[in-house]
Amino acid sequence: MSTPSRYEPAHVGVFAIVTFAEVVYRYSKKVVELLTRPILWPAILLFIPKINLISFREETAGIRLDDVVLLTAICLLLCSWIVELEFHLDTVPAMGLAVVAVFCTSNLLNADHSNVLYSLRLVEYLVFFWSGKYLVRYGYDFALLVKLLIGVNCGVILMQYVGIVGGFTADGYESAVERPFGLSANHPAEMGAFLNLLFAALVFGSKTAARFWYWCALTGLCIFITGSRSALFAHCLLTLVYVYKHSRNKAVFALRTAVVSGLLFTVFAVIPNAVSSRSADLFSPQNLETFRAVYDDIPVDRQFTGFVDGGDPGEAPEGVDPSWYMRGYKWAQVVKTMFASPWTVWIFGLGPGALTPALDGGWLRLISETGVVGTIAFLFLMRKISILNAACVMAVVALAVNMLMVDSHNAYKVMAFLFFLAGGHSSVQSCDRRDACASA
Repeated sequence: MSTPSRYEPAHVGVFAIVTFAEVVYRYSKKVVELLTRPILWPAILLFIPKINLISFREETAGIRLDDVVLLTAICLLLCSWIVELEFHLDTVPAMGLAVVAVFCTSNLLNADHSNVLYSLRLVEYLVFFWSGKYLVRYGYDFALLVKLLIGVNCGVILMQYVGIVGGFTADGYESAVERPFGLSANHPAEMGAFLNLLFAALVFGSKTAARFWYWCALTGLCIFITGSRSALFAHCLLTLVYVYKHSRNKAVFALRTAVVSGLLFTVFAVIPNAVSSRSADLFSPQNLETFRAVYDDIPVDRQFTGFVDGGDPGEAPEGVDPSWYMRGYKWAQVVKTMFASPWTVWIFGLGPGALTPALDGGWLRLISETGVVGTIAFLFLMRKISILNAACVMAVVALAVNMLMVDSHNAYKVMAFLFFLAGGHSSVQSCDRRDACASA
């Protein structure tokens, strides 16, 4: 056996440097290619924070850099379709535009107290469908982008939790945050739902997810840190579905689920944390009694000029969950107003944007603002997305769970990624069909 040469360490060092340089060059080339294709720019928007360049009074969303980028992408898409005489639409964006038409009709019927900008948001979300579609068509790794989104946001959440960094809100950077919310979003509930969809896209996007428990633990921990209870419930549901789907013995699965659920419940109850502290009075009977009292006291607003003052979580009576107390005021007035309104209001609703920026109940907001017609149209759109593949099904399920307590269907990054995911898997299906036809 020959003795190692004194030059071997130098050779190893040179090899390492060359390998690193090759990796940097390869990924730099990918980034440059991405920047030269405007249709892929929306993918970059999924990473950057939401900051208003121009704010609107009483609205959380103003004019942002995102709006400029998306408007550019829309104009280029329209020009491309006109030049190439390509006017065929995929089923998802076609249904999406139909939903926009229904929502705008509701705005037209309720012009005095609704906001058409809430309906046109969906047009911006649809741009991400084509961005995801062309990302796959140009050969980019969709799963790698999802992993980067999870990694970046989870890293920022952990740093926010320990106080190393602050966060970006709509008004700019804040050095300290009450609850971590990552980089892409500016509210814990939106970040929780965003992580739900990213997790669903990653683990259900293939037959078997590599390092499933690593990604499950990382996203679950970060959702737990944000304190978003709806998102935490959705994450547990996604995990159970995945494990059940890949479990050979269903009886053993049920036993393990019961044991793990018991352990997690014990941990939440014993160890102080944001979720357990916020949920101390979640199942208190005073919640229902308080809601009844609020419902009786709130006057009917037939013109629907706005919510009554009240519902501050800090003013919640003893034994009442602050989150339920806040929602009690909002939900009570909406329900009471809807039941006191003419039956025609139930057809097209009160108009998108009529319920102010946040109702904290997506399904109630959807039926109240868009009526039966708008709700059915939205459900048809979700069905068009969910039939693409398992990842889209579970992403829609996660969105539906979050909509119970949060207006997630109005959350920009959540809906943008849902359409981005749909576009990516729509492109995969198109490629599979072309390959099948070619082989036939």
